[in-house]
Amino acid sequence: MKCIILVIVLAVFSLAAAYSGGSQAVAAPSLDLSTLTIEQLVEGAKKEGRIESVAMPDDWADWKTSWEIISKRYGIQHFDTDMGSAEEIQIFKAEKDSPTKDIGDVGHSYGLVAINEDVVQPYKPRTWDSIPAWAKDREGRWALSYTGTIAFAVNTDKTGGVVPASWGELKASPFPVTMGNVISSSSPQVAVISCAIAMGGSLDNVRPGIEYFKDLARSGRIDPGSYSRTRLGNGEITVLAGRYDLSGLQYRDLIKEARGPNISVTIPQDGAITSGYCLIFNKYAPHPHATALAIEYLFSDEGQIDRARGYARPIRDVPIPADIKAKMLPDSLYAKATLVTDPAALQKAQAEVARLWEEEVIPLIR
Repeated sequence: MKCIILVIVLAVFSLAAAYSGGSQAVAAPSLDLSTLTIEQLVEGAKKEGRIESVAMPDDWADWKTSWEIISKRYGIQHFDTDMGSAEEIQIFKAEKDSPTKDIGDVGHSYGLVAINEDVVQPYKPRTWDSIPAWAKDREGRWALSYTGTIAFAVNTDKTGGVVPASWGELKASPFPVTMGNVISSSSPQVAVISCAIAMGGSLDNVRPGIEYFKDLARSGRIDPGSYSRTRLGNGEITVLAGRYDLSGLQYRDLIKEARGPNISVTIPQDGAITSGYCLIFNKYAPHPHATALAIEYLFSDEGQIDRARGYARPIRDVPIPADIKAKMLPDSLYAKATLVTDPAALQKAQAEVARLWEEEVIPLIR
C-alpha cells in the first residue's frame, strides 16, 4: 500500500509542476457551506453558473440524467472529464493553484487516499443520517452514493450460449477474459479480489486471485485491451470480468438497442464483492455552491433513483419504480456476494493486487 501511495504522491508533484509552474498552493476555501440554506446554495450556484466533475460520464450510473436535471433546474453548465480514481485525486491536487474541477466519483477505498492527500472538503447533505454508517466518512469528506457488484458480461454469440456462473466455470472454459487496467482502475482490482475469494483467498490474501490470472495469462486467455461498450458491441470481447453489474447491464441494453451481439450479465456465485463509489468534494473547488447543491440532489430520493435507472443500487433505502427494477438483476443473484464495509482493508488489498499484477501477471500476458 505504501508503494502505491508513494507512486501517487510522486505523480501528483510532477503534475503539479506542469500545471502551476511551481507556484505556492492557494488556500482552501474558508466558507462553511453547511451553514447555508438550500436557497442560499441555489443563489450562489446560479452566480457561479458552472460545475466540472471528473469520472461522472453520461454512460455510467445514469449521471447523464442527474446532470441534465441539475443544469436545467438551477441554470448550471456541466462539464465532465472521465478518468480513473487515482487520476481524479491527482488532478485535484495538481490543479490546486488554478483549480477547474469540483467533484469526483471514486472507488470506495480511494476516499481514504483523497483524505490522505488532503484534497477534499467535508459536506453533509440533508439526507446524511439515512446513509449507512459504513458508507460514509464521519466528518463528511466522502460518502458512497451507490453500490455495484462484480459481474460477468458475456457475449453469448461467441460462447455458444454458455454463461459461466462462477470463476471456477470461467477458468474451466476456453473463453478469453477482459479485465481492463488492473494497475490503476478500481473495478478491475476489486474483480481480482473477488476471484481471490472464490479461490479460497480473502481481502488479506489476494494471492489465489493472482495465481488464477497467471494461469489464464500463460494460456493466452487474458485480453490485454481495454474494456468499453464499443469493443463489447463490436464482438472484440468474449467475457468482460473486470466491471461492476451496473456497467455490464447498461452495456447489455445499449448494445441490444444497436442490434449488436447478445450480451448476458450474471454475478459469479463463488466470489463477487459488492462495493461502491463515493462522491468527493474538491477542497479547492472553484464552484463550491454548485457542488454542494449537486451533492444535495445526488443524495435526494430523486437523485438516488437516477442511480437505479443507471443499473446501480442506491446507497439510501428509496423506493425504486417497477419499470426500473425490471431491468436489474434479480436479488437472488446477490445472496452470496461479499459486502465490503472496511475501506482501509479494501485499499490495502487493491494496492497489493495492483503491485502483483504489474510484477507477475503482465509479464505473462501474450
